[in-house]
Amino acid sequence: MNKVSIKDVAKEAGVSITTVSRALNGYMDVSEKTRKHILEVVERLDYAPDLNARSLGGKADTTIALLTSELTPTNESGFVYGLISGLFRQCNDMGCEFVLLATNTMKQQKLSFLQLCKRKNLSGVVVTGLKVDDPYYHEILDSDIPCAIIDMPVRGRKKCEIAVDNVAASKEAAAYLIGLGHRNIGMINGGKTADVSGQRYSGYVSALVEAGIPLQLDYMKYCDFLEDTACEKTEELLTKYPEITALFCASDVMAIGAIRAVEQMGMRVPEDISVMGFDDIPIAPYVYKGISTVRQSPLLMGIEGGKAIWKMLSGEEVDSRVVLPHEMVIRGTTGKARV
Repeated sequence: MNKVSIKDVAKEAGVSITTVSRALNGYMDVSEKTRKHILEVVERLDYAPDLNARSLGGKADTTIALLTSELTPTNESGFVYGLISGLFRQCNDMGCEFVLLATNTMKQQKLSFLQLCKRKNLSGVVVTGLKVDDPYYHEILDSDIPCAIIDMPVRGRKKCEIAVDNVAASKEAAAYLIGLGHRNIGMINGGKTADVSGQRYSGYVSALVEAGIPLQLDYMKYCDFLEDTACEKTEELLTKYPEITALFCASDVMAIGAIRAVEQMGMRVPEDISVMGFDDIPIAPYVYKGISTVRQSPLLMGIEGGKAIWKMLSGEEVDSRVVLPHEMVIRGTTGKARV
């Protein structure tokens, strides 16, 4: 006979898995009537929670972490904070504990992913900021720990990617610039080892090819998602290729750097150079007449990451990729190509 699961209890009681978990863990937001009904079902089905996963205090026994390599003293993009807010909100709704963990290459070399999860007693992990050459990337793919990965392809059991369609979104952004009459469009890209950079470059290339515009490989610069690097590389790019009239930037932070370079060179945005970003960071509407960009929601990514982890822990099937919506936001940094 198969062991009774929390999913079976929820189905029999006619409530959600979250409600069962919160009732059994003593949360006060479950009515006494509902709690009593759930306990009756638990007794009738002879359900036994996993004692190894429960804490002695009878509080929430599930701990979900946000693991990031992007925690810095300054975070202009607000991306990590959005993920924290979304995942924290979802953990509260599910009756789980939330933990924030920061990592880097040195830490990953000293402590394996599995060791980290055991040491912190983690039930599941939402991961952001990893690169394909990071030690944890392949360790995560090979582990049995439920993981939701932001903006990176994954495979295997209990793994899920959370992302917008970066290829389609970037293609829309580049196509918009083409629609304004731009033919010489440069790209300020992220990092060589960041999978999302490759996806956004693919979208940019696809838009050019579809419009019959020859691809100029030298029109693209890697800037590691850094504002100052984007400023420096943009000046190099526009000095060498003055025919460029528009730039597609793989992040708003880099778009800000690119705009700085344009102005330092004595040119105007968008009259001389149009600039399109990606992310719609909190300050995007308020700087440089408002940055035209592709909007994605890190808050929603955090929420969906938490939901995916919970489903995995509950034994439910989860798609290997959850694609979230994106939106083009047109503001003051894009305009028609100069004649």
